[in-house]
Amino acid sequence: MDKPPDQIPPRGETRRKTIHQPKDKSAKEFYGDEGMMREFLGKHLPRELLRGLDMSGVVEVKTEYRDPKFRVVRHVDLMWKVPFRDSWLYLLVLFESQSTVDWRMPVSILLGTALVYREELKKPEVQKRRKLPPVLPIVVHVGTEAWHAPTSLEELLPEEAASFLPFALGSKFLLVSEAEEARNLERADTPRTAALKLRYARDHREFREALERFKELVPDDNPSRQALVAWVRSSLIDAGAKEEKMAELRELEDLKRPAVDSFWAKGIRDARREGREEGRKEGREEARHGHRTMLVRQALRRFGAETAEALAAILAGVSDRGRLDEVTDLVVDCDSGRDLLAQAAKNDSTSG
Repeated sequence: MDKPPDQIPPRGETRRKTIHQPKDKSAKEFYGDEGMMREFLGKHLPRELLRGLDMSGVVEVKTEYRDPKFRVVRHVDLMWKVPFRDSWLYLLVLFESQSTVDWRMPVSILLGTALVYREELKKPEVQKRRKLPPVLPIVVHVGTEAWHAPTSLEELLPEEAASFLPFALGSKFLLVSEAEEARNLERADTPRTAALKLRYARDHREFREALERFKELVPDDNPSRQALVAWVRSSLIDAGAKEEKMAELRELEDLKRPAVDSFWAKGIRDARREGREEGRKEGREEARHGHRTMLVRQALRRFGAETAEALAAILAGVSDRGRLDEVTDLVVDCDSGRDLLAQAAKNDSTSG
């Protein structure tokens, strides 16, 4: 979610949310599919809530609203409506994708929820019963960095304001970390879990298996296919693949191209050599910084955020190319994050 607009657009103009991150945009397109959203809600909503919902009635609703002066405002990525069983009541799922960790998110969610409720007040069934349907805000974190920001407005208030909490709207959202969910998956037996395996694959074998599984489970004309390709393309570029080589990836079959296979087959050793080439062009120090960043990213992909953060601390300030090469091999060869950190710290003390 982008930061809230700081001013109302001039009369006659339209303000639409601009999605700056490619992963945010592709995630929105991916979860714009009814089947994907139904599977997501079935996985992450509390069981006591699921029991009262009719999941067969999941429908997408508009996310554009007009203010009193007829200016269009947009605050949310997606909105889904889920009816309760045998009742007029329905659940509104305010769905946001977020590729970065943003400490302001509770305020953005609060603004989006208030906008939704303002529109709900206009509906005949709400006016008749003078009751509002519940809104469930969900933030899907599609980045690999561990979420360490608040998930409620209450967490943003200082301790000195504790006595005022009963008067504050403590808006809270449900946070779902896709990277963590993918690491805990034993097998991919649904379209969404196959997509998670593909998005957060840790090696070439896992990547190809997830690709074939997703192709089996998702029809050719499903738009989530293109959204998934956009995600993979962005992720490979972030991991060190050449952008010009990845630009040709448009369809699922393109993910079998030699450029993708070559990246996975050579792994981070290839990325290391590319980093050296860039270093000769842009300066040795910048290349070493890129090398360290690449190592941390690969540690994150293989062993998770905790290991990546610890490795970043070990490598901070390391400028010796040979030392970085040793750690590169360790990231490839070690079987666990604990082993990687132990070997990296040992080598660090030896080199010192």
